[in-house]
Amino acid sequence: MNNRKLSIATFSLVAVLFLSCQNNNIDKIKAFSHPPGSPEVIAENLEVLYSDSAVIRFKLTTPQLKIYEDEEVPYKEFPMGFKIEQYNTQNEITSCIEALYGKHYEEKELWEAKQNVVAVTKDNDTLKTELLYWDEKKDKIYSDQFVKFIRKEQIITGIGFESDLQMKNWKIINVKGTVVVEVEE
Repeated sequence: MNNRKLSIATFSLVAVLFLSCQNNNIDKIKAFSHPPGSPEVIAENLEVLYSDSAVIRFKLTTPQLKIYEDEEVPYKEFPMGFKIEQYNTQNEITSCIEALYGKHYEEKELWEAKQNVVAVTKDNDTLKTELLYWDEKKDKIYSDQFVKFIRKEQIITGIGFESDLQMKNWKIINVKGTVVVEVEE
């Protein structure tokens, strides 16, 4: 008889637990497991290769990636910085962008790089600024901030910059100064 009472008690407890689970609001459960404003995904020490037709086009490395999908405009955040290298078909690096902070808006195909941004080409032309955007659709980088563009024989400073990703066709919007550097051969 004691086993029967134990079985009935166990069954009753399971039924109560089951029924109370059914009455929970699924939105409340989601809110508890994923608070609003927090990332859906956090990855550390990440290296990602982007390829096209089995040819590596870009390599992204970052100490930390956070993905926010619940936002009005979903984005990926790189709170500890990132580095993106672009490759040609011979698997040579043609350009590189590094920053201490960044965001990527995948739907807009737009990257935002902030804080100590450095972009370098294979010819060692170097752009330094505090804010740089990369529009993937237009294959264009640009900034409306102070920039320093360092080339083999000159340093140009100004406000605003536009260029293709390889910095072959570039312009500084409001040039503030140019320094000619003598190069010893």
